[in-house]
Amino acid sequence: MRLLILGGTTYLGRHLAEHALRAGHDVTLFNRGRTGRDLFPGVPRLIGDRTADGDPAGLTALGAGTWDTVYDFSGFHPRQVAATAGLLAPRIGRYVFMSSIAVYPPSAEAGRTEEAPLLPAEPDDGEYGNLKVACEQAAEGAVPGPATSVRAGLISGPGDPFGAFTSWALAMAGDGVVPCAARASQPLQVTDVRDLAAFLLRVEPGPFNVVPPPITFAQMLDTCRRAGGATATVTWTRNENVDDLGRFIVQPRDGSADGAFQLSGERAAGGLPPPAVRGDGSGHDRVGAANEGDLHQPALTRIGLRHSRGDPKNSPDRLARGPSAPRLSLGNVRPVD
Repeated sequence: MRLLILGGTTYLGRHLAEHALRAGHDVTLFNRGRTGRDLFPGVPRLIGDRTADGDPAGLTALGAGTWDTVYDFSGFHPRQVAATAGLLAPRIGRYVFMSSIAVYPPSAEAGRTEEAPLLPAEPDDGEYGNLKVACEQAAEGAVPGPATSVRAGLISGPGDPFGAFTSWALAMAGDGVVPCAARASQPLQVTDVRDLAAFLLRVEPGPFNVVPPPITFAQMLDTCRRAGGATATVTWTRNENVDDLGRFIVQPRDGSADGAFQLSGERAAGGLPPPAVRGDGSGHDRVGAANEGDLHQPALTRIGLRHSRGDPKNSPDRLARGPSAPRLSLGNVRPVD
């Protein structure tokens, strides 16, 4: 197939490009040309800027060409999505928009499907979740029928540039005390980036919640510790403030928003690779597999915990020193009385 990836040089877009090329697809990248310039030699790269408000020249490079599927990883505002999807609509087979589980309002309800109520759509100056809803609607309006929205949550794996998961993995790979403001029983759904990329290659008309079965925060941290072969311990605290990165991950202590990480992924399950079929034999639900005893190699890469940047300040020893360590990236938790 002929695939156009809007983005494609960082994290999920990069993994999708790698998967697609290995599978023999023809890939074209469209981005600003600022990152990953040495990636994918020989792959056509169209240069443009979707953020250039009111300047049609930003999309000039997309003015010609036909593709079977377009993957939109760089659409964060509905005007960008509407302009790009509208331009491409007559010349594509399907438009896949990378959305987020943030489209759902806070709720304690478990098992919400893709038909659950969404947040209200807001214009380009709205909040993240509302903007994603508006972007989904923009894609569907511009490419009726073949537009698909893929809703993912906490993504882990090699090349993670955000650290919301990787910071905890590195901390638990040390031998110190790791403070955590989440409840031990708080649910989480962690999707490996490589398996999300594999799903995207065979996605059908959606939308889809691409999430595995829930685990608890305590299970996630214990899995990271065991995978790293370390002895770190966790101190569960009620008032440990952490930084703004990934702030949606830690949920209120009353459980009123636990449904954010208890979504139904049943519709997408048929398109996710089953366990133990990947080239490394590790299966798609790495954290879940570890909790079932299926992980035996004490390597962080086994469950996608490699920190690709190699930043000394993110070393396990530095992150696992307890209260004096940098705040781990699960965001801005307020003290609870």
